[in-house]
Amino acid sequence: TDGDPMENKILVPLDNTEISEDLIKIADKWGQKTHSKLSFLHVINPEYSWSEEKLPLFEDRFELAVSRYKIKSDYDILFRVGKPYEKIIELENELQPQLILMAAHTHSFMYRLFLGSNTDHVLHETKIPVHVYKKTEVELENKILVPLDYTDVNLELIKTADEWAQKEDAKLVFLHVDELPEYAGSDYMMESVFFKKQDEDLINEMDSREHDAEVAQVKNELNKYLVEIDIKTAYDTLVRFGIPYVKILEVQKSIAARLIMLAAHSHTVIGRMIMGSNTDYLIHHVKCPLYVYKAVD
Repeated sequence: TDGDPMENKILVPLDNTEISEDLIKIADKWGQKTHSKLSFLHVINPEYSWSEEKLPLFEDRFELAVSRYKIKSDYDILFRVGKPYEKIIELENELQPQLILMAAHTHSFMYRLFLGSNTDHVLHETKIPVHVYKKTEVELENKILVPLDYTDVNLELIKTADEWAQKEDAKLVFLHVDELPEYAGSDYMMESVFFKKQDEDLINEMDSREHDAEVAQVKNELNKYLVEIDIKTAYDTLVRFGIPYVKILEVQKSIAARLIMLAAHSHTVIGRMIMGSNTDYLIHHVKCPLYVYKAVD
């Protein structure tokens, strides 16, 4: 949100890989758009080979590396020694930023993440939104996919997504994934002698009409929910039936959304996110950046 530059802060952990270049540029863009001060953080893991007397040299190199990008936002440089996720959480409490912006490498290099296995720690322990950046392999469209349920936290998520979309001139796509209709997946009917004696074309037509009615009902509920909210950005609505993370991945791919924004219901029940226990799966497998919104308890 807009405000005084010293009040808005974004914490940006960096490693020494190429993806940090993208992260610095993205952080600077958002720093300018939201009038936020950037805090670039580099953590040396004490488990790796290093000596304390070389610490000033590491700090100088890190500052020089960041300064090369001619950053227009107000920023500072932070250097810590310890476990990355612990230092990130410490600085969250110390700085009280509005957002943590961090990078994920490709899934095959997950073990080499600066945040590595710490990504899950940060997402589970932080009390503020986290934007996980991923370098994309295909060209994506300027669309933000926002999976929704009807819990209160989604109202704040929608507001945040609307603000981001306005700043990016992006289109919003709201998605609600519902459970499979009762008539779907009735394998025993497909295998029964009785079913095989029926006119399959007629049965398929009946299923299709029932499915269309189910979709229309669920989509109508979603549209009624959204129309009561003052959304300034142009948006579409989609409904799907099935396992949430599967359908979210399918939709992201089909519409080529460049960002997914989703909500965690609370810090203490992160396993009950809109994606449920599938959130971690999305973090590791989705092919675009992911923004995880958390309501302040």
